[in-house]
Amino acid sequence: MRSRLAGGLWAVLALAAVGGCGRAPESAAGTGAREAGLGWYEALVRQDWPAAYAALDAGGKKGLGQEDFARLARQYRRRLGFEPRAVRVRSCEEQGDRAIAHVTLTGRGAARSLYRDAVALRRGGSGWAVVLPPNFGRPGR
Repeated sequence: MRSRLAGGLWAVLALAAVGGCGRAPESAAGTGAREAGLGWYEALVRQDWPAAYAALDAGGKKGLGQEDFARLARQYRRRLGFEPRAVRVRSCEEQGDRAIAHVTLTGRGAARSLYRDAVALRRGGSGWAVVLPPNFGRPGR
């Protein structure tokens, strides 16, 4: 009887071990803030001004037409000191309906080829949108 009990115990332990060896659960899907920040910077890298403008929240578009935004975006790129080729999101910190995406732009140029930046995002009815910094494309940014 004792060997039957021991055999049953080993069977239960073996099943428990096998059950615990499955794949780890996939991490929860993001809320979209990271992707919104990445998409905005990718549009800036591609010089796709309509797409970058479309990613702005209503406050960023208020009083700023697409042509004025494109002018500021070109100035932003010139101030980088190099031609950006790629963007990577280093982190995206979310707090409720607000987030900050920290990115690294890389590319080619004489002075430098790496630039770290961050952008605020706000979640609204249609998803995440970029909050345009007040000094975007202006001296000092």
